[in-house]
Amino acid sequence: MVDLHWKSKMPSSDMSSKAPKLSIPDKSLPSLQLPFRTTDISAAAPPLCAAYDHYLRLPELRKLWNSRDFPNWTDEPILKPALQALEITFRFLSTVFSDPRSYSNRREWNRRVESLATRQIEIIAILFEDEENNNLTRGTAPTADLSTCSNQTRSYSEASLLPRLATWYKSKDAAQRILLSVECQMKRCSYSLGLGEPNLDGKPSLQYDAVCRPHEIHALKTTPYDDRVENYENHAVHATHQIVESWIHVSRKLLERIADAIEARRFERAAEDCHAVERIWKLLADVEDVHLMMDPDDFLRLKNQLAVKSSSGETASFCLRSKELVKVTKMCRDLRHKVPEILEVEVDPKGGPRIQEAAMKLYVAEKITEFEKVHVLQAMQGIEAAMKRFFYAYKQVLAVVMGSSEASGNRVGLSCDAGDSLTQIFLEPTYFPSLDAAKTFLSYLWDNNDNNNTNKWI
Repeated sequence: MVDLHWKSKMPSSDMSSKAPKLSIPDKSLPSLQLPFRTTDISAAAPPLCAAYDHYLRLPELRKLWNSRDFPNWTDEPILKPALQALEITFRFLSTVFSDPRSYSNRREWNRRVESLATRQIEIIAILFEDEENNNLTRGTAPTADLSTCSNQTRSYSEASLLPRLATWYKSKDAAQRILLSVECQMKRCSYSLGLGEPNLDGKPSLQYDAVCRPHEIHALKTTPYDDRVENYENHAVHATHQIVESWIHVSRKLLERIADAIEARRFERAAEDCHAVERIWKLLADVEDVHLMMDPDDFLRLKNQLAVKSSSGETASFCLRSKELVKVTKMCRDLRHKVPEILEVEVDPKGGPRIQEAAMKLYVAEKITEFEKVHVLQAMQGIEAAMKRFFYAYKQVLAVVMGSSEASGNRVGLSCDAGDSLTQIFLEPTYFPSLDAAKTFLSYLWDNNDNNNTNKWI
C-alpha cells in the first residue's frame, strides 16, 4: 500500500474527485531502493596533472581568468573566461584555415570550429541576458556608447582575431557568419559584444578588448614543447584543451553562485545558472568531438612525442588529469545535498520517504505558487544527465581516436571493468533518488486514475 495522504492537497478536478484512492500492491512496483553508490572520482597522479597544466600553460591562463579589472561588475569572474574561451576559438579557427597539410579535411574542420564558436556565442549571450534580468547585476558590465566614439576610434575590438579573419579571403565567409551569430544571439541584450558585428540597433558595445585582453590570450598560444615538436596537430590539441579548461572554470563559478542563490532562496536565479551549466557540459562534449577530426598518424605521433601515456599502475583516464574537471564534477554531484533545503524538509535519519513525499506535493499541489522550486529541481537533474553523457561520450572519443586497445591502458576499453571510471560515472544511480521515486509514484497515480476513469465509460 502506498501512503498518499498528500493527495488531499491536490487541485480539485474531475479526475481527483471521482477516481478512487490509489492502492497498488507492492509486487507491482519496481524496486525503488536504489543503491546510492558513486564512483570515487579523483584526479590522476600529481606528476601527470602537473605535466598537463604545464603543457596548456594553465597557471598563466588562470591568472587571466581570475584578474579583476572591473570591481563593480559582479559577473566578471564568469563572463571573462567565457569570452577568453571564445577568443581562443578564433585563434583555433585561424590555425585551421592556415593548415598546410594536403590530406587535412579542411571543409569539415572549418565547419566544426565555426560551429564551436557559434555554440559558445549562444551560451555567452544567455549569460549576458541573465545578468541583465537580475536587478543586482543589471547595468554593471563595462560598455561604451557608440554616440561618444570619435571618427578615429573604432567602435569594436582592435585586438580580437575575428575582425581580421573577416577580411582574409580564406576565412572571410566563416568569420562573417560568426559575426551574424553575434548579432542574432545578442538581440535580447541592451548592448552588443563589440566584435565588429553589424549592430543594426546601434546599441552600446561591450569593451571587449578591456575585458577579454586578447593580446595576453594569444601570447599563450605556444606550448613549452614547440621547439622540439614539429606536428601540426599540436596546435589543435593545445587550443582544444585551453577552450575546455576555460569553460570548466566558468562552470565552477556558476556552481558557486548556484549554491549561494539556493541559500538565499533565489530559486529562479539558481535555475538559470543550472541550465547554463547543463549547456556547458554539452559544449564540452562537442569540443572533445573535435579530436575525431585529427589525422590518426599525426595525433598518435604527437601523443608519443608528448609522452601522453599512463605511468605504471595508473588507471585514471586522460580527462582526469584536469584537476578543475574533477572539482566541477564533484560540485555537480553535491547539488543533491541542496534538495532538502529547496523542499524545506529534513532528511529522515531512518531512511523514510520524507523528501520523496515533499517532492510529490510540490510537483502536484504546490507547483502553482512555488514553480521556481520545480524549475531548479528540473535544472539540477538536467546537469546530471548532461554530465554523465559527457563522460560516456569522452570514453567513446578516446577509444576511436587512440584505438580501444591503447585506450584500455587506462582501463577504458572494457565497459564492464570496475576500474573504468568513465563508464561507472555514466552507469551509477541517479544523484536524486527521492525526486526519481516521486516521479515514479506520481506516474503510477495518474496511470491508476486514467485507468479508473476509462473503466467508467466501458
